[in-house]
Parts: sequence; C-alpha cells; structure tokens
Amino acid sequence: MTLQTSGAISLSQVQSEFGGANPIGMSEYYRGGSYVPTSVGGSAGAWSGYQANASTYYWSVVGNANYLEWANANVGSFSSSASSHTSGGYEYEKGTLFTSSGGGKGGGPVTYYYRIRRRSTGSSTVVNTNVPASGTISMSNFYGGRNS
Repeated sequence: MTLQTSGAISLSQVQSEFGGANPIGMSEYYRGGSYVPTSVGGSAGAWSGYQANASTYYWSVVGNANYLEWANANVGSFSSSASSHTSGGYEYEKGTLFTSSGGGKGGGPVTYYYRIRRRSTGSSTVVNTNVPASGTISMSNFYGGRNS
C-alpha cells in the first residue's frame, strides 16, 4: 500500500510499507538500500505456445544471422547464436528445429527454421524519488513512497 502524500507519517507506517528491523532506525530507509526500492515493476507475461509455420511464425538461422518473423511481421535480424531476443515489448524464445531449406547444389546456404514463442516483457516504474540515497532523511521524503 502506498504511503499518503500529505499529513504526518510515522516510523511504524514506513516500516509497515518497506519492512525493516526493530528498533526502527532511519538509516534503514535510504533509497536503493535494503528496504526502499528505486523501481518496481510487473512481471513478464505468460509464454505463448510454440508456433511453427515457416511463412508466418519462425526464427530462422542462415549462417550466423538470426531472423525473426511473428504473424508475418519482421521482428528483427541480428548476428548471434542467441536463443532469445527482446524487441518491441516482447521477448522471443527459439524452440526446436522444425524444417530447413536450401543448401542444394548452387542453392545457397541452408536456412533452418525453429519453433518460436513470445511473451510480453516486464515493466519497471521508478519510485521513491524523494527518498535520499544518503544524507539526511525527513519523514516528508516518504510521501507517496511504495514498496510494490
């Protein structure tokens, strides 16, 4: 629960919001320390099921270049042996190989197509900007403070 934005705030309210040891000491409550976070955020979304369709959903590897397609939209291309990639608010994960093409006589390099799945990435919000990371802390620094 977020602390109020006006009025008196007690040390017990600060401890209830952020945690801490007894006896309560102000030095426990510096921003970025053990109890007062600099940011909070939601977790990433659930993974979709693996998609395997070489024309609309795939992670292809040609040589050492990776290409991503999701629902006929190019997500990106990059040089890497990575098995995951983040782009446009989504995280993509390469699954198992489902087909390959090319590489025949004069046909150029082999293209490998992998199953792919995605989820929305987590978000992060900066919080507790009024709470100092060092120095003197005032109770009013905790106005609007929150731990989650």
